[in-house]
Amino acid sequence: AVEQALMRDGAADYLVYFDSRPDLSAAGTMDWKTRGRFVMESLQKTAAKSQAGAIDVLKANNVKFQSFWIDNVIAVTKSDRATLNSISSLPGVARVIAPRKLGIIEPEKRVVSVNSGVTAIESNIDHVGAPGAWGMGFDGTGIVVANIDTGVRYTHSVLVDHYRGNNGGTFDHQYNWYDPYTFSTAPLDGHGHGTHTMGTVVGADSTGTNQTGMAPGARWIACRGCDTSSCTDVNLLACAQWIAAPTDLTGNNPNPDVRPHVVNNSWGDCGTSYDNWYQGVVDAWHAVGIYPVFSNGNASNCGYSEPPGCNTVGNPARYGNVTGVGSTTQSSGQYAVHSNWGPTDNPDTVNPQAEPIIKPQVVAPGENIRSSVASGD
Repeated sequence: AVEQALMRDGAADYLVYFDSRPDLSAAGTMDWKTRGRFVMESLQKTAAKSQAGAIDVLKANNVKFQSFWIDNVIAVTKSDRATLNSISSLPGVARVIAPRKLGIIEPEKRVVSVNSGVTAIESNIDHVGAPGAWGMGFDGTGIVVANIDTGVRYTHSVLVDHYRGNNGGTFDHQYNWYDPYTFSTAPLDGHGHGTHTMGTVVGADSTGTNQTGMAPGARWIACRGCDTSSCTDVNLLACAQWIAAPTDLTGNNPNPDVRPHVVNNSWGDCGTSYDNWYQGVVDAWHAVGIYPVFSNGNASNCGYSEPPGCNTVGNPARYGNVTGVGSTTQSSGQYAVHSNWGPTDNPDTVNPQAEPIIKPQVVAPGENIRSSVASGD
């Protein structure tokens, strides 16, 4: 694909991956702050050393690029063939791949009959037994959840009290929000998807009349990995790095001490085989102690029929060390006809149980679900 772009346009964008990886095996024995700094600094040192030659070539040829330490990769913009050849011949360059364009897992659009009554705890939350867990003291308190999505309307009534940047009515968005597209200085959501998913994670208003979230005791932060329904690989990498070590609003001064414990990703591709372009990111998240969750995908996003059939789960949801989440009907527990299927060709290495190729590993109601929207309360 890179060759084709060069032949067609005389220049091409591409990602350069380097093979050097630090030994992060000791991270799991460390406390939270020590672990975060150890992983970040180890990855930064490895990237700086292995990428130095390529960066010299790019600078000498006045080629725009973005360097990442989260997966030892450089994203190159509009390079000619001579520059590519120079980089490809450097020691430590593992591969050069074409850019990826990924998409939000858009909800299915269908006409449904909706009960106009509002219940305090939404039926999907009650269905999975969340209130029982809350009664035992497990409501997310002490946990920070992030999403990589279209953003979040942080002032929504079921979200504002749970935003980590809310300091009792005044807001500090530094280290709680990042937008690699426009560097907006406060959380926003021009699409609506990210606001809806965050409402399913933590949503609950102060009156107790709207409880849409699984973990209403948790706090949230967010990175805008997708500006519309599409997501660029460069900005998904930027968000991945921010998740491991949140930065100020300009993308500088990373601080892994304030990283989240969980990251939710409702985006992906329609690939039917394992594609490891984001694998280094996921491995780094594990090393730093962050739990990665990905949507299994919806049939309509990939043009599949309903039900979509076997081997329709895309990447990165099909990775063996992420939890893939599928959809059931609103209350019956039947697997939803719109939700993509496994198996995966990259077996689960973290919690394989009896069948390590099963995807999704977790299901929950995903039809006719009420949650927060970006257009109002």
